[in-house]
Amino acid sequence: MRGFGSTRGLLLMLAVQNLGRRQTRTWLLVAAIALASAVTFAGVVAMASVTASMQVGLSRVGADLMVVNRDALTNITNALLVVEPTDSTVAADAVLRADIHGMAGFSAQRILRTDRSGFGAAGEPVDLIGFDPGTDFTILPWLSERLAGPMRPDDVILGGARDLPLGSKALIFGQSFRVYGKLARTGSGTQERGVFVQVVRFLALAPAIRDRLGSLPHMLEPDRVTGFLIRMGPASTELQARFALLSKIPDIKVIVGSALLTGIRQGLGMLLGGLVLLVVALSISTAMMVALLFSAIMAERRREFGLLKAIGARNGQIVGMALVEAALATAGGAAIGVIFGLLLLRLFERGLVHHLGEMGIPFLWLDGARTCGVAAACVVGAALVGMAGAFLPAWRMGRRDIHDLLGKES
Repeated sequence: MRGFGSTRGLLLMLAVQNLGRRQTRTWLLVAAIALASAVTFAGVVAMASVTASMQVGLSRVGADLMVVNRDALTNITNALLVVEPTDSTVAADAVLRADIHGMAGFSAQRILRTDRSGFGAAGEPVDLIGFDPGTDFTILPWLSERLAGPMRPDDVILGGARDLPLGSKALIFGQSFRVYGKLARTGSGTQERGVFVQVVRFLALAPAIRDRLGSLPHMLEPDRVTGFLIRMGPASTELQARFALLSKIPDIKVIVGSALLTGIRQGLGMLLGGLVLLVVALSISTAMMVALLFSAIMAERRREFGLLKAIGARNGQIVGMALVEAALATAGGAAIGVIFGLLLLRLFERGLVHHLGEMGIPFLWLDGARTCGVAAACVVGAALVGMAGAFLPAWRMGRRDIHDLLGKES
């Protein structure tokens, strides 16, 4: 055991000494890894921050498409935030049956406009909007005030035109609800006047609504909804979605949102995917560079390896020493690259971040924990890439016998 430990320590020491012995070669490798790591680190942090910042701004632009019954009257607005109140409904599974290729998500809404809810002033029409917080992407982004903690089943959210304070009680069809949050002003009358109830709780009001109104509105039937809001993915188009919906679902119409904003949102997703491909390409090219460099290193140190094997070093220990050299050099280069990447981010902050601020889009940098996580991933990833590149040349050298290694000059 002592001999094994001594040999292992000797091999580790030789790996460290060899990096210092060929300083020019080592620093060239470190510089190359540092450059690749700086670009990767700065690119990932900047792109993730830009995406998060743009999503904050774009999350309030509404849906790309709205699907309602053919007979429903709709007001064309700048943003599709809520479905218009109407007695006409569509099937609750309509969007699923349409099987829209590349759809990023959809959310169903049930809207009941009534002056007999008991909420607000006597005789005041109120839009009760049943929505699912789990699928919603047009209502919750507009929350300007809310209570601490998650939304409870008996909580409601008020539109910007409603004045009840947070935490107060609201009676709706004789049942008590808590005001959980309030939306900012949107310019959409239905949303600003609305009272937003979780859809499960909204459906549970059906008996009380039937008693008060004398009949059950169609949108409260389990298999019917007032309409859908749809968000398209990067690989989908508005034309494809319209065709899928209109060809498979009868008696509907499709309202299209802003094509410009849809294109920006889809472009962000594609840009982030392109960044992932860039990181993969950098990793592959770095591994190839390390493999080429270590092929030359192994050939140059042939006699040294022969002597090590002659004194008892095994093939696995030879390979291990080469992997340690590669890991130390590439991890060190990546650490330096992360520092340079931070400097690149400072330059980025002085440029694009300033312009985003002028556009009214707040820039949200990744928090410290996630930034450190990206930095650690770059260092560990560089070490793994270096080891992967050095493995094959080292393995081939380790398989050669002692006489072959000692009998030929480099």
